[in-house]
Amino acid sequence: MSGATAARVGGPRTSLANGRWTLELRGDEVADIAYDGVLLLRAVRPVVRDRDWNTVPVRVVGPAGGDATATVVGLRFEDGDIGYAGTLTVRLSAHELTVDFEGRAETAFERNRIGLVVLHPASDAGREVVVRHTDGTTTRGRWPVSISPHQPFRNIAGLTWHREQLAAELTLSGDVFENEDQRNWTDASYKTYSTPLDRAFPVPVEIGDTVRQQARLRVADEAAAPRARRRAGDVVTVGDTVVGHLPPLTLGAALHPAPTTPAVPGPGFDGVLVELTDPEERWPELLATAAAQAAALDGGLDVRLVTADPGAVARGVALLEGLPVRRLGVFDPVSHLSTAPLWTALRAAVRETGVRAALLGGTRAHFTELNRGRSELPPDLPALTFSLTPTMHATELPHLLDSLATQRTVVENAVRIAGERPVHVGPVTLARRFNAVATSGRPDAATEARDAVDPLQHTDVAAAWTLGSVRALSVPGVAGLTYYETVGARGVALGGTPGPGGLSPAGRVLAVLATAVGRPILAARTSDDLAALPLAGGGGGTVLLLADLGGRDRQVLVRSAGSEQQVPLAAWAVTRLELG
Repeated sequence: MSGATAARVGGPRTSLANGRWTLELRGDEVADIAYDGVLLLRAVRPVVRDRDWNTVPVRVVGPAGGDATATVVGLRFEDGDIGYAGTLTVRLSAHELTVDFEGRAETAFERNRIGLVVLHPASDAGREVVVRHTDGTTTRGRWPVSISPHQPFRNIAGLTWHREQLAAELTLSGDVFENEDQRNWTDASYKTYSTPLDRAFPVPVEIGDTVRQQARLRVADEAAAPRARRRAGDVVTVGDTVVGHLPPLTLGAALHPAPTTPAVPGPGFDGVLVELTDPEERWPELLATAAAQAAALDGGLDVRLVTADPGAVARGVALLEGLPVRRLGVFDPVSHLSTAPLWTALRAAVRETGVRAALLGGTRAHFTELNRGRSELPPDLPALTFSLTPTMHATELPHLLDSLATQRTVVENAVRIAGERPVHVGPVTLARRFNAVATSGRPDAATEARDAVDPLQHTDVAAAWTLGSVRALSVPGVAGLTYYETVGARGVALGGTPGPGGLSPAGRVLAVLATAVGRPILAARTSDDLAALPLAGGGGGTVLLLADLGGRDRQVLVRSAGSEQQVPLAAWAVTRLELG
């Protein structure tokens, strides 16, 4: 396991079990909370969010103390001038789990949130839940199936639900709670949190200010006996039903810094996506850099103008004459949406120039902004777009991998919103490209780029995750996917070595896929810790790209068309198989 991978596992890991309870303590996170093997909560953890909604990094201070019934973890939250100390106490009894958090500010700062968050698994979609409010009244509802743009439930003091043979009751204290559908950001959860967002923020925190919160989960067993559970085997079954086609693949332009030599990841890429977020006077230089990278790929440009000035839209479009522009969109730098005035200016500018490009709009931010802002979008947008990152709320490896299944849910919701219009997804990046919810001033584009580097970018983990992401997002209605950048710390090439030989592990995966664009994708069944992408060939043969998502060496049984073979698969490896 590489250093970057080990650092992202989630802190010291301790498995806890008491009676019929099982859970894992991952640093500050109480994860995979199950009773009789039934997953009840994805996690409970304390968070400190600064005035710009950044999650303040946390580390465990000293070893966890206690026994099977009570465990105490010391925590330290630090970032710049923010210093915050906390204690997490986990107690288990026969039918009850309690998680207590006590925190104390060691410096003065501004916060948007401090306290416990509870993550409910995305598999609860459609499940009935009874909400107990702070005034003692109750509301009966269901966890959303379609991704909810706004809070499903508010003013929460407790939740009650049934899962399999269990009746679960969650009681929360220390603040007023509400929840949101975190699938908007590709998290595999619904999140119950405090403080309610309708209260003013940010809030000043003074030295010595304290927070005390508790989450208590009580379980009643309605069955005669617990059911034994078996882990799914390492088996991939490839069918013959076509479930989609591999969409065109585009790479982000490397601009900050610009490469000295354009990388050539290989043939088949559609081109380069360039976001013009810098001051307008730099647009000609940035377009020239992106055009050189597109030419090296023998592809075109997908240009995204980011400005609040309709006049700048006209001037930006004029710069595109003579360039191989295939797609063109415009976005407001504050709302991150294609607003009506900007869209009107874009259409007018295209009519008045020789630029011939497919127009698109939507958001340059998360699916969240598309979901919440769709009523504000011009109705005549011919195509929709949104970007994606799995690390908006958590960067630990388990959350990164859990996001893959949710990406499928997100893109299916986007296709539903789009109706008959095509959907372009991207850029897809490991680290967020910018902070879409910051309440303070936005840094310059170079600073944003520097902060958008993920240490996993050039690891085998990124390669396996990328294959899983392409598989998740390749659904009917998706017209294109954009990943990463061409070269550099955020790129698919390591830099300094032009050509396919200098590709990162994720770059090699994308290079292979780029040569297969348009091929039919076949149905496949597999466990959650494997990614399988079977592509039917023009001559009748099938190619299977297979990746380990569990971080362990194994033998995988691959079944297809009446045949089967055992395939050795190393931890985080991606392999290519010819199935005949």
